[in-house]
Parts: sequence; C-alpha cells; structure tokens
Amino acid sequence: MGAVVVTADAHEPTTTSTASDTSKLARAAAARASTAYLAQLRTQAVAAAQTVVDEASRVRSDAAQAAVPEEVLAELDAATAALQVAMEDVTASDLPVRSRNVSRDAERAEDAERSQDAEPEAEAQVDTESAAVAAAPVDPAAPGVEVEPEVAPGDRLAEVTLPDVADPATTPLREALDRVKQAADVVLTTTEQKKAEAAAAQAAAEEAARVAAEQEAQRAAWKASLQGYANGQIPSSALCGVSFDSAALLRCDAAQALEALDAAFFAQFGTHLDVSDSYRSYGAQVACRANKGRLCAAPGTSNHGMGVAVDLGGNVQSFGTAQHEWMRQHAPAYQWTLPEWARQGGSKPEPWHWEYVG
Repeated sequence: MGAVVVTADAHEPTTTSTASDTSKLARAAAARASTAYLAQLRTQAVAAAQTVVDEASRVRSDAAQAAVPEEVLAELDAATAALQVAMEDVTASDLPVRSRNVSRDAERAEDAERSQDAEPEAEAQVDTESAAVAAAPVDPAAPGVEVEPEVAPGDRLAEVTLPDVADPATTPLREALDRVKQAADVVLTTTEQKKAEAAAAQAAAEEAARVAAEQEAQRAAWKASLQGYANGQIPSSALCGVSFDSAALLRCDAAQALEALDAAFFAQFGTHLDVSDSYRSYGAQVACRANKGRLCAAPGTSNHGMGVAVDLGGNVQSFGTAQHEWMRQHAPAYQWTLPEWARQGGSKPEPWHWEYVG
C-alpha cells in the first residue's frame, strides 16, 4: 500500500505567508486611516485659523474707525500675516494625502458639469428665484424668522481653538494663532479706550452746546428785558452788578461779559478793572452835560443810559499804556469795544469809554 505523508514543514511557509500578508494589509489600512484622520485634523486647524484671520480683520476695521494709532495696529497686521503663512504651510504639508482624492473630485466636478448642461433653463430659473429671495428684505418681526445676534468684533477669538493633537506640522500654526489673539487683545483694549474718549468728548461737546444755548437764551432775555424802559429811566432792580465793583450797574448780559473780561484783565495785571461810571440815569446825564459839555452825550441818548457803557480808569483811560493796549486787543473777545469815534484820531477821543456790543 502506498501513503501520502504531509509534514508540518510542507505547510509552514504557506501559513506564515498568509499571516504576514494579513498583518501588512492591516498595518496599511491603519496607516491610511491614520493619515486620513491627520489630514482631517489639519483641515480643521486651517479652518479654525481662517476664522481667527476673519475676526482679526473685523477687529482691525473697527479699530481703524475708532482712530486707533497705526503703531498699535502694526503688530496685529504682522501677526495675521504670519498666521496666514502658517496656514499655507499646513495646507502644503497635506498635499500628498489630498492628491489621492483628486480623481474623485474631478469625477464629481464632471458629474456636476453634465448636470448643469442637461438642465440649463431649470437651473437659470432656480438661480433667478434664489437671487430674488436673497434680495428680498427680511422682516425681523415676521413669524419663524430667526435673526442672529450681532457679534462684536473679537468676541469669537477666545472661542477658536485648534484640534488637540500632537502634530508638528500645526505647531507653527498654534504659535501664530496665539500671537494674533494677543495682538488682537491689545487692539481691542485700545479701541475701547478710543471709543470711550470719543463718547466722553461727544458728551462734553453736547453739554457745552447746551450750556451755550442756555446762556445765549439768557442773554437774549436780559437784552429784551430793558426794551420797555426809556434811556436813563431803568430801575436798579432791572440791572445787574459785578463782583469786583459794588457801585457798577449794567444791563445783565453786559455785566456778565464785563465780569469775564475783568477776570482776564486781573490774570494779566493783577488788578481789577477800575469802573468810574456805568449806568447813568437821565438826571445824571443832564448833570454830566451841564458840567462837561459835549464830552457827555445829549440827555436821553447816552449808551450809559441803557446800561451798556462804562468809563474805566486804572491806566485804561490813557492811550498808549499797557492796560489800554491790552484792552484794545482782548476786550472785543468779550464783546466790549472802544467805539471808532472814541479812538485816537476819532471825532471825540475818549480812551476811557467802552461799550458792550453783544
């Protein structure tokens, strides 16, 4: 009888070969899965970085409108540029993985193109309808309409993080992203400061305008308050005094302006204005005319009789003195002036006579 003997040695190579091939296939599949997963993480990292770039752009635009100095924005610009370079490097490092999908992407593109060629009219109609819908105004109060709340520039920056993976290719990306966030924080802080300063300045300007309007209205009321009185017939109760001279009486707006002029005069010379005459009653005008002749206006016509003129001493009453020249230069800013006829070379020089023209 004959027999077939199968030894262990005859089967060992086949068994070992099969196990080895299976192991290699498993390792290859695992490697492909790992590579694909890594590529996905890198894609997510680049997308997150793009969000930071977009937010940095919004932060910069808002800062520019708030007049943030360019030197503050320079670091944000440099950090954003470095982040974009890092994004390009990560994208380039992923090219070998993504190249295997090129053919599938091309096939999808061809299918999409054939679909477009097959139904051009229908697609055009859809595009037209979509454009019309997009152009139509959205009513926020309409039922079912959800309006996303407006997000302030920079609010999304803190929320952006990269996938937690030890990938050397994304290390520069992480460092660049952190730099952008730090630079953006500085810009955001400066922007808020500038906005606060602008708001304060606006509030101050509005308050100043309000006060000025009230003062102008008050001056107009004071001016109108004496319109019912004849020259030289104004009761003292309708007039106002000044703090630096208890004897002086003037129309209230003229008194207020003389008070401000005296403060500036005192700051310059260390002495107050010396008022020798202010409001002059009709009787006082008659007496002045009788004693000084044409140096005094005809009774009932003097500006003193309406409470808008003063005669000054303290070296203001003489041409050429420092006090007189200072008054010539600065008194008009307070609506007090030396009339043309009273100036040196005028028809009746009176360096002491000053009138309120407000």
